[in-house]
Amino acid sequence: MLLDFMKLQKQVSGMGRRSFLSVMAAAGSIPFLSTALAADDPAINAQWAIFRAKYFHPDGRIIDTGNSGESHSEGQGYGMLFAATAGDQATFEAMWAWTRANLQHKTDALFSWRYLDGHNPPVADKNNATDGDLLIALGLVRAGRLWKRADYIQDAIAIYGDVLKLMTLQVGPYLVLLPGGVGFATKDSVTLNLSYYVMPSLMQAFALTGDARWQKVMGDGLIIINQGRFGEWKLPPDWLSINRQNGHFSIAKGWPPRFSYDAIRVPLYLYWAHMLSPDLLADFTRFWNHFGASALPGWIDLTNGARSPYNAPPGYLAVATCSGLSSAGGLPTLDKAPDYYSAALTLLVYIARGEGGGM
Repeated sequence: MLLDFMKLQKQVSGMGRRSFLSVMAAAGSIPFLSTALAADDPAINAQWAIFRAKYFHPDGRIIDTGNSGESHSEGQGYGMLFAATAGDQATFEAMWAWTRANLQHKTDALFSWRYLDGHNPPVADKNNATDGDLLIALGLVRAGRLWKRADYIQDAIAIYGDVLKLMTLQVGPYLVLLPGGVGFATKDSVTLNLSYYVMPSLMQAFALTGDARWQKVMGDGLIIINQGRFGEWKLPPDWLSINRQNGHFSIAKGWPPRFSYDAIRVPLYLYWAHMLSPDLLADFTRFWNHFGASALPGWIDLTNGARSPYNAPPGYLAVATCSGLSSAGGLPTLDKAPDYYSAALTLLVYIARGEGGGM
């Protein structure tokens, strides 16, 4: 393991020996996956109570209030993770039961990405979203450890196994994490979503299985995140393309060329996993502080520098506070959140901070 990370250290520009030793140590001990804080952090528990009241449906669904009330594997994964962290066993069990019954595939352990209540059928698209799969697995591991449920751990191992089998692809020198099973790989290029590299969950996959391919997924992911940045601020796009012939990175076609809704999670997951390198932190810091907390944009166009006509919601500000924003004050509370996604980002920051995120 040490040799693998020392080799990776030489490959990633700007990430020094100390940073990589921190990554290596985190991968070995997984300190942020401890259950020590479960049900024992008043701030996290209070924010979870608000999240549950606003977005949890009694049938077991998390409602995405920013997208017409749909539910999806991402929201179920966040909800399960939050409930396990807060020690809320009844709500966790309701969410997991609903997720298995309504989203889990019959032919593998992954999950359809979206559920539309009132539609026939409610799950018309069986494609998965890999971040949702990884979040659900992470929630299961946390719950299994807290409540001594070996079945939850085995369920997580099955999900991780199918992510590795079905959602990874060798592209040139990189073992990449596909965003979903269908629609992201052609003979010429592969499209990635860098926010789907849920590093704490990938680290947990390696800790559970010992499969060295997880190390390569994480290490190659760090290289891609470091090199796949664009524009004046050197930020990751929501969607990134890798040319399969020459390995060239570019902003993916078919989506707005922005750092926004998806990519906002990249610095958060790196912070939480102790993988936010000095170079990346410096660029995020420069970006956040150019605009400041009162004028942070909801998105920035990476091709021309144009910004959104509206300011970032509280969840984006919460992410900025853990990745370089100066004088931001305390974390926002979830009662100020305009929708599910902003609330989820904020609660993730509470958890990442409580569990010692950062370098």
